[in-house]
Amino acid sequence: MEQVKYTQKDILERVFKQKRMGVGYDPADVDSFLDDIIKDYGAFAGRIEQLQGEVARLQTALKASQDQLVAIKQQQTNVAAEPVVEAPVTPVVETPKAAQVVTNLDLIKRVANLERAVFGHDSDNI
Repeated sequence: MEQVKYTQKDILERVFKQKRMGVGYDPADVDSFLDDIIKDYGAFAGRIEQLQGEVARLQTALKASQDQLVAIKQQQTNVAAEPVVEAPVTPVVETPKAAQVVTNLDLIKRVANLERAVFGHDSDNI
């Protein structure tokens, strides 16, 4: 981005030389135009500050998300490295029709199906 040549104060305090009478610009017209330019500079400066704040906020959020992703991957690696232990069978209250037995694997499958239903079909690709 190029450097700004004039600040709002420079434009406001600018005095134009007058040459011969009758030749030149109407000072009131020039002042009005410069006032509009000063307002634009103020608007641009405000917008730049707003966008810089937004960039800083988004960079912070990105860093937090990256840290969270690293932590999740480490946790998954640690879980994958643990030896598989056979889950104990947990009986469920019997119904009159038949006795049901639910294992931890069945519970995990149910949770996974619920997550897919809530978060969509791509949730297992995270």
